[in-house]
Amino acid sequence: MGIQGFTKFIEDNRHLFTDCQLCNTRVVIDGNNLCYRLYFDNGLDVKHGGEYEQFSDLIKLFFNNLRTCHVEPYVIYDGAYESNDHKFVTTLDRSKRRILLSETIARDGPGHLLPALASATFKQVVSSQGVRCAQCDYEADREVVMLANSWNCPVISVDSDFFIFNIRAGYIPLNHLYWRSVCKRKTPGDQESDTGSQDKGPYLRAQVYTVDNFCSSFDGLQVEMLPLLGTLMGNDYLPVTLFQPFYSQIKLPKGDNVFFSRRYARAYGVISWLQERESLEDALHRVLNVFKKSEREDYKMMIQSSMVVYTFFESYLPDYFASGSLLCRLLTHDGYPLPEWVLQNIRQGAMPTMCLNALANHRVFLHTQIEDLSQPSANTCSLPIRVAIYNILLSHDESKALQEAPTSHKKSPQHTKEFCVQEYDRMGKDLKKTILRPEYESTRYGCLPNLAGVSALCKEDQKILLLEVLGVKVEDISQIHPCLQFTIAVLCYWIRHANPKVSHLHLYCLLLCFIRHDILSCQDSLPTELLPEPIVSTSQQGKKGKHIWTPPKSWIPRTVSAFFDKFQKGSKTRSFDLEGVHGFAQFQSCMQYTT
Repeated sequence: MGIQGFTKFIEDNRHLFTDCQLCNTRVVIDGNNLCYRLYFDNGLDVKHGGEYEQFSDLIKLFFNNLRTCHVEPYVIYDGAYESNDHKFVTTLDRSKRRILLSETIARDGPGHLLPALASATFKQVVSSQGVRCAQCDYEADREVVMLANSWNCPVISVDSDFFIFNIRAGYIPLNHLYWRSVCKRKTPGDQESDTGSQDKGPYLRAQVYTVDNFCSSFDGLQVEMLPLLGTLMGNDYLPVTLFQPFYSQIKLPKGDNVFFSRRYARAYGVISWLQERESLEDALHRVLNVFKKSEREDYKMMIQSSMVVYTFFESYLPDYFASGSLLCRLLTHDGYPLPEWVLQNIRQGAMPTMCLNALANHRVFLHTQIEDLSQPSANTCSLPIRVAIYNILLSHDESKALQEAPTSHKKSPQHTKEFCVQEYDRMGKDLKKTILRPEYESTRYGCLPNLAGVSALCKEDQKILLLEVLGVKVEDISQIHPCLQFTIAVLCYWIRHANPKVSHLHLYCLLLCFIRHDILSCQDSLPTELLPEPIVSTSQQGKKGKHIWTPPKSWIPRTVSAFFDKFQKGSKTRSFDLEGVHGFAQFQSCMQYTT
């Protein structure tokens, strides 16, 4: 979300951007923001569970065009929430708003709610394209900036916080990167040349923003003032309402000839006020003076905590990309280091954020989908799966605690309280907190391995463990093609745990999706018995032998796509089936927490 109203303020001052030709460089990309914007900026469906195939194509196109221009992308993902809880209230408010947004979208209202498997799809496609990526210990913004500055390359994202960071090579908002169209740069050639030009290679048009350009546009504004500007404007850490006493003391611009919204007036007013300050210390001192003396120390700590978000620190990512170093700041909730295999998965971007938050904070906010709010949350269906995950994750703190106190097998009530996960999920139209306590020795799956021991399991044992959690026996799926075994196991779990129950229509729809996916992705011709009878020409009718018709490969996708086009989501003859969508939301929840 970033700084309130600041993106619009910057966008309406177009002189703050400089045209550039993006090519022959590295770029550091904010992966979470790119995932969000690629999905919603291209009109993909939200209401019916997501359009993952089209999303996958967009991701591939984006990175293919970068590489065509010899741009080497590095995608950085968010990690766990900060353990200091500075953004807890913001996260809580957003989760509540998503519940109401779900209802609005279901009623054909406006809004963006990322489908449950969009993030996993994005990561999977990025990895399959060979793009280098990494997951941070905590939020990615500062890590992205530090990595970009270490390589002197630009940042690509959609986040107003990056207008405050001092990025040496600049910040390119995604809406200022024209990534769909690869251009050819040409310069005047020799006079003898027939064409009069010489091809210099492809590039992408873009506009880049730098804080130096911003500060020079507002004479007297120092770069060191920008973190305070971002804080006073209101960000994810401190609401702007906190600074109403400050705004009441400064002069906000007014005028009959120029329209200023309240946010624009606020931005211009704060910038003008900062231009007159001699130093950051002077500005901070004057801000604090507007508050009661008894409150100043508290306000000072809050403002400094917000400002530090925009300052630099030592990042481990440059060493990771250079040498594979696994140095990490992330610790478990009780302060223990993580096993090496977990660190490797974190750095490779393969560890779900839900798992990181359970490990580091013992607190998880579950994903809200488009679903029937009069029914139990779609995530209720996947609760046993998540309980098994929490059992494994929290066992690390448990085992470390027992190692430090081997004679004390009986934990005190206070100690026991620490080994639980706070889950925040929808109940009706409200957000409810539930405390889940692991039971390491008495799960219905038997004794689960602890976190450190998971990597010691062979692939077959890992598969058996997963199937046991899903309540599926190995022999039940042994005759199914290996690429479908996991999906069928989840489908069986979904049928048993769905509430309301799964209908035959749900199953028919999923089976049709499986068939469509397999046919469209097949590289071989379909078996003859599945095809129409061949049309034998007159010249061939008198000849002996069996006629086998193998259509061109292009015929298959066209035919299948034409069939499914009859069931487009935009059909005006069909009303929105909230009950049906809720069932599929349960299935997606099961897939989300099993992958």
